[in-house]
Amino acid sequence: QVTEKKFLLKGGIFRGNGNGGWWMKMMWEMMFKEVGRHKLRTILTMLGVTIGIFLVTSVSSFSEGIIYYVNERISVTSGLVTVLEKETPGFMIQESEIDQDLVDDVKSISGVERVAEILYANIEGVGRVAGYSPGSEDIIRGVNIELKEGRESEEGAREIEIGSSYAEKHGYVIGDTIKMEGVEFEIVGIIEETGRNEIDNTVMMPLKDLQELVGKEGKITLMMIQPTNPEDADFIEQTINDDFDEISAATDKSIMNTVNKMLSQLNLMTFALGSIAALISGIVIMNVMIISVRERRREIGTMKAIGATNRQVLLSVLFEAIMISVLGAAVGLICL
Repeated sequence: QVTEKKFLLKGGIFRGNGNGGWWMKMMWEMMFKEVGRHKLRTILTMLGVTIGIFLVTSVSSFSEGIIYYVNERISVTSGLVTVLEKETPGFMIQESEIDQDLVDDVKSISGVERVAEILYANIEGVGRVAGYSPGSEDIIRGVNIELKEGRESEEGAREIEIGSSYAEKHGYVIGDTIKMEGVEFEIVGIIEETGRNEIDNTVMMPLKDLQELVGKEGKITLMMIQPTNPEDADFIEQTINDDFDEISAATDKSIMNTVNKMLSQLNLMTFALGSIAALISGIVIMNVMIISVRERRREIGTMKAIGATNRQVLLSVLFEAIMISVLGAAVGLICL
């Protein structure tokens, strides 16, 4: 019985103990030699896999991001009716601009208890600033959200409240001032942490003060309507959408339905991209493996001559393809 087998293959010596385990070492050495011998071809093959994985994972991440954003918004507007300028694009709420005169018309709708008027503005050096109508603090922040320190700001007094994360990030405390558009505003309140970025990282002030500051007198970004009864929300939404040409309304349920439709289309696109990427990557790897086998006829013949089976030869080629695929996938995930 042959207890040790040796052979020289392009500079590599492979040994075995006669029990069949020798081919594993030979297979790994041949695989790494082949990958290293054709570096450019290997890199290009990996690149195809990398692009496919990157496309699929990035689209999936985008889908998850939308779900997170919507859930955050729904937690704020639950039980409320949100009114924006008609045809406001996507989730770009700050693009909405509503004539404040429409507020009285909305208040006259049956079932409307209160209307919170809100104006959002991005101010250089400060970030997002929210202006709210008097008495609507609980609608905007949430019923259970209170001030951690200080008091509510007063209209006309150049006073503001800031979120807890904003205060911590910039080191602000009660009594500090923030300069906006050349005007200094005193911090009189710090809102307790809510876990919602739109509150925790926002500066808030009375609506009229922000309108004057940014030159948008008589304009607001949106309305948030609190119905007298939760079951009135659908009626209010329908009435606004039917009777007003300038604005559109949505409840948390209708927003979620719209998002679910969009996400179903996005998931279909993700599946299509993944299928195409997988097909292309598979074809590329298959093509490379066919070329590799044709180039290694003598090596394979040598393997067969010293006792390698067809299955062992096939596994050596498959393992090479798997290694290239795994490396390409890893790079694609790292690129995210």
